[in-house]
Amino acid sequence: MRAILFDMGGTLDGGVHWLDRFAALYADAGLALPRPRVRAAFDEAERRSALDDVMLTCGLETMVERHVGWQFAHAGVDDPSLLSKIVERFVAAVRRAGVENAPILAALSARGLKLGVVSNGCGNVDVLCTELGYAPYLSAIVDSRRVGLYKPDPAIFIFAAARMGLPARSIMMVGDSFDRDIRPARSIGMMTAWLGDASEKCPDPSLVDLRLRRLSDLAAALESAAAAGVGRP
Repeated sequence: MRAILFDMGGTLDGGVHWLDRFAALYADAGLALPRPRVRAAFDEAERRSALDDVMLTCGLETMVERHVGWQFAHAGVDDPSLLSKIVERFVAAVRRAGVENAPILAALSARGLKLGVVSNGCGNVDVLCTELGYAPYLSAIVDSRRVGLYKPDPAIFIFAAARMGLPARSIMMVGDSFDRDIRPARSIGMMTAWLGDASEKCPDPSLVDLRLRRLSDLAAALESAAAAGVGRP
């Protein structure tokens, strides 16, 4: 293994999908929205994010503020104070993830591994990587909106391998989504590390080289696998 690619949303920005984070924040704030309504509002915000020119260059706080604003508008919620509270808490959690994860990337880079990010982004993944302190350790940042390729299309992983200048078989993909990260990455020969709750049943263990509960477990898992001679890493 010569390189590692990471997903952004739900992986490098915290180990929980954005939809689940917003649902939890709304519940904690006393905003009683049924899950289908939260899902619909989130999907609308995602749709608008993919078309919005401001998203192409904005930082984390502006990105989340616009996203939550679109969610509120779609859900019929008019509460500026609550919107600000949700944004503040969401952004704070992502920044904490940055503080925790930047040293992980630094350590992996120091071991001689090339690192990169592959994300279904809004065009500003490079801005977020800089803001969170990841950029100095990355050899490639592949943002779906910028390159016109989207997960789960294996083509985006082929593109990322080419950007890294390495064969797919020498790269490990780390992500929280089995269908968007693990399946397509393995389909082109990449190694895989699935990040998520240990209670979640793995759809197909044969496609997973490493199972991680936290991103901080990655380095130790790689060392253990290598020492035991188990798995492709």
